[in-house]
Amino acid sequence: MPDLFKFQLVRYSPNRLSEEFYNVAILLYGPDGKLAEARFTPDFKRLRCHPLTDVEFLERLRDDFEARHLAGEDFTSYVEDLRRNLSQGLHLSEEKAFLGGDPREEVERLAATFLATPKRSEVRPEEERPGTRRWILGRLRDTFRLYHVLDRLDADVAVGHFVSPRFSFRVDYAYRPNGRTHYLHALSLHHDMNDAPRLCFVFDRIRAQRGDADAMTAIVDDSLPADTRDLLASSRIQPCPVSKLDDLALTVRQDLGL
Repeated sequence: MPDLFKFQLVRYSPNRLSEEFYNVAILLYGPDGKLAEARFTPDFKRLRCHPLTDVEFLERLRDDFEARHLAGEDFTSYVEDLRRNLSQGLHLSEEKAFLGGDPREEVERLAATFLATPKRSEVRPEEERPGTRRWILGRLRDTFRLYHVLDRLDADVAVGHFVSPRFSFRVDYAYRPNGRTHYLHALSLHHDMNDAPRLCFVFDRIRAQRGDADAMTAIVDDSLPADTRDLLASSRIQPCPVSKLDDLALTVRQDLGL
């Protein structure tokens, strides 16, 4: 059985007056609530691009952090003192929970996600800017992978046949708790007036043939206009904003009996 972990990110803001920040460390807490592992960012490549970054301060903090971590003794006390006495533009993110296994493996995975500088080939293209379907789908996948449910879902599910044998439409994910099918589909903010009516049309046809047992959740940007939300609701499609993906992942886990 996976264990329940929580983690926080230590963030650095070069300019305290702005909301811009960089993740510099991860604190991972085990099921008992105690510090299980921690990692500091392996490089300052992104930070060096900001003219107000105090690189010397961060290098001293990193060296102290890693020396205490390596020594092991009183490292937990050191981290707790760091949390209570944040300064020099440091602050903590909200705690996030997930289910995982070996703390060392989990902290390395989190570090790769939140701390590592992407290689040039991995930098997201312009079409993955916030609000695009690809960006929303990426957030969905990342969150479901974090909660160990992604591999439990059917992906790229063909549903066009509910409309016509000649109609092509695929839903991002589906799963079947208790014999009913629950569909999950990412919806673009920038093309909502084109994509939402099509999704409604398809799900109306699914419901017409299968009844009201099946369900559909559309993963949407938090700023999706109210009229688009109303349109989805008219076809009994539940919108889930990106900010609530953690809650959705927990619901899926519960539905699947995990």
